[in-house]
Amino acid sequence: MSKVLVIGGGIAGYCAAMAARREGADVTVVARAPGATALYAGAMEVIDDLDAVLKRQPHHPITRLGLDSVRLATELDTAIHALQLALEKEGLKLAGAWRTVGLYADIHGLARPGNLVPASVAGGELHALSGKRVAVIGVKEVGDYDAASTAQALKELHGIEAFPEEVSIPDLPEAASVTDLYGRRAPLPSRIRSNAIAYPPGFTNLPQEGFELLASPPSPHGWRLQQAIAHSTVRADISSFETAHRRLISAKSGERTFRADAFVLASGRHIGGGIAGGRLAVEPLLKLGVFHDGSPVAHMGTRLQHMQYLDPAAELRGGLATDRSLHPLDGGGQVAFENLYTAGAVLGGYDYSGPCGFGVPILTGWLAGRLAAKQQ
Repeated sequence: MSKVLVIGGGIAGYCAAMAARREGADVTVVARAPGATALYAGAMEVIDDLDAVLKRQPHHPITRLGLDSVRLATELDTAIHALQLALEKEGLKLAGAWRTVGLYADIHGLARPGNLVPASVAGGELHALSGKRVAVIGVKEVGDYDAASTAQALKELHGIEAFPEEVSIPDLPEAASVTDLYGRRAPLPSRIRSNAIAYPPGFTNLPQEGFELLASPPSPHGWRLQQAIAHSTVRADISSFETAHRRLISAKSGERTFRADAFVLASGRHIGGGIAGGRLAVEPLLKLGVFHDGSPVAHMGTRLQHMQYLDPAAELRGGLATDRSLHPLDGGGQVAFENLYTAGAVLGGYDYSGPCGFGVPILTGWLAGRLAAKQQ
């Protein structure tokens, strides 16, 4: 049985661990703290147009896998199905599919796209609400959420017959916020005169016709997802590695040493600490190559630093580059370590807050874990 160490406690690390265990590996997941996954607002965007990515984005992590669209679609189907089953066992049921996209309202009534959403959100898909009367629940004691404004936005922006319905929860703390609703049983409106009931996120035991709105991060949706994927994760801050002959032997955290046959680096990007910013973006643990549009950042002088003032998203597309087997490259474009694989937001070539924000971590995590488990 091979031993796999996954570094990173986000969705990429979770998918890598899940895939490696399915291949029979002994897996340990270490993470120093929750990363960007905990900021998830409720709607997972997986990928908008797979063929367009392959044709127009040569440095995209999915394109770099070297697989055709049919094989990629099959792998996405398998990975997402496995993810949905695993999360449901942890108490978080996801609805939807990567091949279809829905529109869901947030607490301000604005529409956001999503391929996968919690089952508690699915009933609020905006097209499905057409022709229904929707009660938008407000809480008198909560000051940072206005149900009347949300209902007005649903009506004016989306043509939905929505109206506010205010309830009271007297035992809330003074100057309560939406986050104080987390874990409380959903209150019922006093007069049921609607086909659907929109709740701010965080309540439990929603009525059959109830659904949750999306939130701005940090959100209850992010907390639930992080709780679901954090089970059996070891809290450790990896600071160094033992290496020999282009292979990793062990990872060290303080006085602890984690030995493995293969390693998956899923350390996130700027939020998770996988890429350290500053005058020059670097990968802090192994000094792997950081690339932007296929070129090493180290060779780009001040160009990239100027770009972040003109277009911040350009700087955020920088990250690690991989070969077709998800081995990360060094600054010279060569495989750095034969038994190291990389997954998730630490990879460059895409906008991790965009339409592939969850697709890249899920797919590359799934493939990296499977490849690592087969490492001899």
